[in-house]
Amino acid sequence: MKRRNYLKTMTAGAAMLGSSTLAVKRKPPNLLFVFPDQMRREAMGFWQQGPFKGKLRTASDPVVTPTLDKMAQESVVFTQAVSTCPVCSPHRAMLMSGMWPWQNGVVNNCHQTRTDHLKHDIQCFTDVLAGAGYDTCYVGKTHWERNDPLFDENQNYVGSTDAPGGHHFNPYDTYIPPGRGRHGNGYWFQCVKDVHKDPRVYSNDPEKVGGRKDGEQYRPKIYSPKLEADVLADYLKNSHGQRNPDKPFSIIWAPNPPHNPYDSEKDCDEVAYREHYKGKPGLLTRPNVEGENKALAEKRAPFYFANVTGVDQQLGHVFKALEQAGEADNTIVVFTADHGEMMGSHNKFGKLVIFEEAFCVPFLIKVPGKTKGTLEDLMITPPDIMPTVLGMLGLKDRIPSSVEGRNYSREIITGDWSTQPKPKSAHFLGYNNRFKGLRTDRYSFQIDEEGGQFLFDNENDPYQMKELQLPDIPPADAEFILAELGMWLKQSNDPWYREKKFADIIRYPA
Repeated sequence: MKRRNYLKTMTAGAAMLGSSTLAVKRKPPNLLFVFPDQMRREAMGFWQQGPFKGKLRTASDPVVTPTLDKMAQESVVFTQAVSTCPVCSPHRAMLMSGMWPWQNGVVNNCHQTRTDHLKHDIQCFTDVLAGAGYDTCYVGKTHWERNDPLFDENQNYVGSTDAPGGHHFNPYDTYIPPGRGRHGNGYWFQCVKDVHKDPRVYSNDPEKVGGRKDGEQYRPKIYSPKLEADVLADYLKNSHGQRNPDKPFSIIWAPNPPHNPYDSEKDCDEVAYREHYKGKPGLLTRPNVEGENKALAEKRAPFYFANVTGVDQQLGHVFKALEQAGEADNTIVVFTADHGEMMGSHNKFGKLVIFEEAFCVPFLIKVPGKTKGTLEDLMITPPDIMPTVLGMLGLKDRIPSSVEGRNYSREIITGDWSTQPKPKSAHFLGYNNRFKGLRTDRYSFQIDEEGGQFLFDNENDPYQMKELQLPDIPPADAEFILAELGMWLKQSNDPWYREKKFADIIRYPA
């Protein structure tokens, strides 16, 4: 048989056999999951462009984010994604576990004065990916481990409180040693401490930490998103065998910026600051930026936005590396954040509140060949992320039974909600069990541990400047809010539900 006819015969046979050894088996899709810290939903430039313009009820921020702008055109873009508990550790634990705080072990921010930590025996997001044959990579901030004094005075991990151990080096986040605390992540490059140009780094890749061992601290004095993006670009290039090129990979990248500090040029990407924000008036366009902190917010906003732009630029660097590695067309990309930032709205900074600036987060999903610049109003919550992304990776059968979130992968891609209706609300968990609340398409409601309440009509008062009470709205709307809150508190096994706290107000299910 001539060579040409032989090849034709072999090709036809492989096509007919499909799953036979002659068929070319496509590698499962990769995952790139990116979530910077404290980046609010409004801080993306595309909200002022094309089909996205005017799709939020409020003004968006005048930020420069060309990488995200391009990604939005190729993604499903969410308008109502929420943080649930808008503070670092609880969100990260919900993301990793698919479980509510009362089950995963992280109710408060992890801190040296608390015992909160993501339980080691939970089958987490990256545990599932590792078990499915993925090369797993984690780069950036973690903040889900118990913070014990297990370091020497030079901030190297010794694993004991006995001398030379017995030292903390950071009140909040801490290094996670090899073992169950890393939850299946193989390649490890952890940046600790909220100092953007002086991160404390621990890694199991000695080539990236000056030859140091895993647990020995490295201080490169480099803007952390750039440092991390360079590490990821090299990981994708596979310059020294960081991954198996025959296996799919999952990358979780958690940059610390634009989290505070944001007080001066030394706290941000100085090039982005000088080119786009220095001396620029009118950066804070929200009318609810008022009160004694307004001047401070106007001072801080340029540095906060410069960090948003800095993260966006480094995301572009990683996207380019993904293309150069030939993996862009086989990689699902998710971009989100753990919570937002008030930046002077309601005279506040940071998070921890039900106001939209802190509670709502960016959320974009790009699935090559399947998504293209569409909007989605699903109020996706942190526990939903793990099962939904696993579903998109074709791993729905591997979703652990412990997961409490929902898999929306089919509905998000197809837009067909006939078999799984969208939830009509999302609940709010205030810090340290002190507040509970509910957000619907129209309202935001909060009740505190003393029974104090307030309500906002986000449709007629999008900047939440007129505080209402339940009797101020139609009785049917008030009943719906209280019933939905009771339902969520039961579903999440919240202590308020177990105690039936304020049972005369909250409509708990039987």
